[in-house]
Amino acid sequence: MACPYFLPEGKLETGPGTHAPRLPLGAAFQGVCLAQPGEPHTPPEQHQQELCNCGYARGRCERFPVDSAADAVRFSVIEDTRAGLRLVYIFEKDHAPSEFGPIEFSIADHEFCIPAPNPIVARQVTVFIEAYLARTSGVRAAGSGD
Repeated sequence: MACPYFLPEGKLETGPGTHAPRLPLGAAFQGVCLAQPGEPHTPPEQHQQELCNCGYARGRCERFPVDSAADAVRFSVIEDTRAGLRLVYIFEKDHAPSEFGPIEFSIADHEFCIPAPNPIVARQVTVFIEAYLARTSGVRAAGSGD
């Protein structure tokens, strides 16, 4: 689950003990915190690894809004075909779902058929999809997922 205010911009170098597929976005990313409207902020690398990429920063990050409707956002692939991916996004608060919805992505057109609910989640799901497709490319090339 990534922080709902984290806008990933690029890959973050990780150590040998990092298990990228277990990271909520499929890899570690560096990026910008948009928790305070009109005040983009680039947190220190360790902060990005521990909080921005993994969510649940309430009470641990000074920029996290106390009145936030969500503590984290997660994505799950619910259908994988050659044509595209069907996913679900889930906002969580206090370790329980608070909002969820569908996202559909056309692989051929490389665009969303059902978009994410906001620009931050759109960017997060884009990097999630890129990491997912990179991780499953051998399976997909072999013809699985039809």
